[in-house]
Amino acid sequence: MTAEEMDAAVEKLIDESNEQSLQARRDFEEDTLQAKYKAMRQRTFRSSVLQNVLERIRETYEELVQKIQRELDESLQALYAEGETGGEPGVDPSDAPYEVDYTLPMRDRYIIVKNYYLAYEDKEQMLADFEEDDVAVDYLGSYYQSLYQLMLLMQI
Repeated sequence: MTAEEMDAAVEKLIDESNEQSLQARRDFEEDTLQAKYKAMRQRTFRSSVLQNVLERIRETYEELVQKIQRELDESLQALYAEGETGGEPGVDPSDAPYEVDYTLPMRDRYIIVKNYYLAYEDKEQMLADFEEDDVAVDYLGSYYQSLYQLMLLMQI
């Protein structure tokens, strides 16, 4: 598979995941709105009943987003297994807060960087730090954009 074909396949996977995520978000918002309307009709809007229903809706949404993310990760890993093994570093790898080993296959590099950033509690800070990470740009090469798209997906 050429680099162009790989990029096209990655882009397609990301686009499909984004569509699924956006639909999940729409469904979540609609379900939340319907639960609130129902609570108003039943005069339970300010009760713990509504809060419990909203919590279940949110948990379901979060589980679905995690499932979409896992499926995307698995698909990308399969593609990256066919990918390149990398080149020489263009920046100082000691600046990275994660392990940098240019001898690793691209799939393993992607997983290391992804796991480091997804461990952040604050997703906005995660995205900001990733955008400032020059080592990741060099270390991941063309796969930097794929991981960036995944992090943007997490912001939704």
